Amino acid sequence: MRTKSKQLWFWLLQLPRVLLLLLGAPLSLMASLFIYAWLRKRTVEQHFVHLDYPPVEVDGHQVQLFDNGAAVFHDMLAEIERAQSLILLETYIFERDEVGMQFKRALVRKARQGVPVRIIFDGVGSLHVPVRFKLLGWRRNIRVFEFGRLQSLRSYITRQIWVRDHRKILVIDGRIAYLGGMNIGREYADIWRDTQLKIVGPLAANAGHEFADVWNLHFGRYPLELPYARTSSPAISILGNRPFQREFSIRAAYLRALALAERNVFITNAYFIPDREIINAVIAAAQRGVDVCVMLPFISDNIGVDWMARGLVHTLLAGDVRVLLYHGTMLHSKTMTVDGRWSTVGSANLDTRSMLVNYEINAVIDDPVFARQMEAMFLNDSTQCREVVLDEWLDRPLLQQFGEWSLQPLRRFF
Repeated sequence: MRTKSKQLWFWLLQLPRVLLLLLGAPLSLMASLFIYAWLRKRTVEQHFVHLDYPPVEVDGHQVQLFDNGAAVFHDMLAEIERAQSLILLETYIFERDEVGMQFKRALVRKARQGVPVRIIFDGVGSLHVPVRFKLLGWRRNIRVFEFGRLQSLRSYITRQIWVRDHRKILVIDGRIAYLGGMNIGREYADIWRDTQLKIVGPLAANAGHEFADVWNLHFGRYPLELPYARTSSPAISILGNRPFQREFSIRAAYLRALALAERNVFITNAYFIPDREIINAVIAAAQRGVDVCVMLPFISDNIGVDWMARGLVHTLLAGDVRVLLYHGTMLHSKTMTVDGRWSTVGSANLDTRSMLVNYEINAVIDDPVFARQMEAMFLNDSTQCREVVLDEWLDRPLLQQFGEWSLQPLRRFF
């Protein structure tokens, strides 16, 4: 009996060593892969070619594309300076750098002039930013809401910790709205390649109401009543996720556009790790003869997402989808254009978090002139890309392929 007891204790004592052997090798391998990818990322140059896009008239609105942060930030600051009645700013990240300081000074200046300013930023996205900067002084005409603030141990285990406010919105007086992928910070001004959209006209009010919906649901002690109503247009839609109501209109719009595509689909996305239904829709379009091309960053700011996205490249190529890898800088854009008519620009990545978890906002434009600009932007970006060839892709180092394969089970959490 004592012998059996000793044997049991012996094997129990060996358990940590066995676990270390079983887990240590893969973890060491993964650590090596991450270090390798990080070293490659440091060698990426930070430059890109951008174009100037004139405003397009769409159903009584002016719609303008920006593929350059410096240009759109200059435009946004000018419109803030001209604001008369209300400024709404919502952003995932509000950096305390020279760009963030420019926006802070402009917003404080307008508040002193008597223009109400309301700001939402995400508690995780801006976690690294000093609290004093984010409060903007809490002056009389400024109210600031930190969405999903991590203020106690309990806040880390609530449902809201998984839901983030990933939107980027600026609304001026209910008549001008900006939305897209650009946070407030220097990286978006002159380093990363991203896309932002400006809408001038009645539909800008809808972006304001998307802001107000989040504000009033999560920050009700200072209710926000807008002096303008929602409106509608057959050519322009503002789509916003409502995660706590389980409403995900952006995902539905992507699936509908892919199902109806007849000639071409051009997708640019920073973090391309979609769910199975979206992947199937992309491949189904390609296999019925649609020219489907997906543009991804060669190296992004998130190494884990890089590996997960690349684990899908073989699936896309095998399904007749063309894949381009963007070189030069970090590609942070989230756009799609279909058949020279339908286009979307916004904050939503094609990943599970953006499609089914986060607050996001996208604009959908149904207009051939605007779609031509979107195609021109995609073509311009493609000059900094390398197209992936299936045979070459399969010839990559086995270590790299194993790293991509091993991360696939984590896709549903990103």
